[in-house]
Amino acid sequence: MRTHIGKFEIVRLLGQGAMGEVYLGRDPGIGREVAIKTIRPALIGEDMGGDLRDRFAREAKAAGLLQHPNVVTVFEFGTDGDLLYLVMEYVPGEDLATLLQRGELRPSELLEILAQVCEGLAQAHKHGIIHRDIKPTNVMVQKEDGELHAKVMDFGVAKLNDGELTQTGHVVGTLAYMAPEYLRTGKSQPASDLFSVGVILHEGLSGERPFAAPSSGAMVYTIIHDEPHPLEDTTFEGVSPSVKALANRLLAKDPSSRFPTATDAARALRAAKNPTWIAPLDDATVALPGSSGSGHPMASTPRKARPEWAVWAVGLGVLALATGIGLASLRKVSTPAPPAVNTHINEVVLEEAARQMDAKPEHALKLVQEVIDATPDNQPVDPDAYALKMAIYYRMGFMELLEATAQEARDRKTSGAEMLKNAKFRAMLEKDKVHGRKLSADLRERLLKGEN
Repeated sequence: MRTHIGKFEIVRLLGQGAMGEVYLGRDPGIGREVAIKTIRPALIGEDMGGDLRDRFAREAKAAGLLQHPNVVTVFEFGTDGDLLYLVMEYVPGEDLATLLQRGELRPSELLEILAQVCEGLAQAHKHGIIHRDIKPTNVMVQKEDGELHAKVMDFGVAKLNDGELTQTGHVVGTLAYMAPEYLRTGKSQPASDLFSVGVILHEGLSGERPFAAPSSGAMVYTIIHDEPHPLEDTTFEGVSPSVKALANRLLAKDPSSRFPTATDAARALRAAKNPTWIAPLDDATVALPGSSGSGHPMASTPRKARPEWAVWAVGLGVLALATGIGLASLRKVSTPAPPAVNTHINEVVLEEAARQMDAKPEHALKLVQEVIDATPDNQPVDPDAYALKMAIYYRMGFMELLEATAQEARDRKTSGAEMLKNAKFRAMLEKDKVHGRKLSADLRERLLKGEN
């Protein structure tokens, strides 16, 4: 083990992971103990685009702006030969993930910890810094004389509001804790951090995360569309039953339906420690953006139950054919155009749709439609989205909707040659040519030629 990193003496290894090690060090000038986070030299050599260096620089720049009791202080960022290192405040204690795994925290203690996390986030948000990766492993907790003290750390994926630290549409962080608007657009906001706090609150109270799915693509869809798993009343022992409303508010799909600021969230979390506290409204919103609210800060129009997919699909096809208009013209025109396409998330979702289309075609169709709907009209739709949508309709026997989708793809100027590269789509066309013959010969031949 090294004896020094920069001017700092190494005392012992605190931990290690895929990217590097964290050491307990000592500043020889003043004798202060510090934590030194490093990146493995081998990884630096593989970092052709400078991403790891940039991430370290981001963490130093972001956290270096903050001085708050609930944020780990960063003292210095430097290099020692080919080693990158970050010197920060040493926090003796354990991370929140460890405490949750051991089940040692009472609900009131969890609320206090998360209130302090929100106070640290409030300081970051005041400086225009969004953390973007709030999760239990990034919260250090100290216990002194029966008191809990939490500190937010690892601003390595933080975003400054000036936009210089990240590319638009590039999603970083931990999927299970990401906010729906972040997954949709790749753009974060202070309320996105509060959603992550809501995930931790739900997880700490119930022992499970509010959204669960067997794969990353399904997880993306679940976070964007589905309700969180309900909290059981037994999780509120010793605290206000309004914790349920508080968790639902933090997990609202619409970021404007969460708390106005992290400071407001901290106040509510701390108030909920009192068993007699009653939230202004116990049915907090989980409505999607665009739903109209009652004007109360914790109220909005409830989500309507989603209709059965087959009924919706057939009804939409009949409407399109009866009126002589394509599916593209049936899109809602009142919804503002979404931001730039998030190609990374699209790829994840479409890969999941391809896996699901044989066993769960209705679910796969929803995933594909999400990608199409999230693409602004002035931008090209991923060819795989239309290719899979047609293949799924073929699988479900909806030939009219398949033909309408082909027309929509042409209207959106989606490349037929690119669609033909999709294995599921091409296999569908080849099967129909040899065995099925469900498609019109003209449409099948045009699609096989990559024409649209």
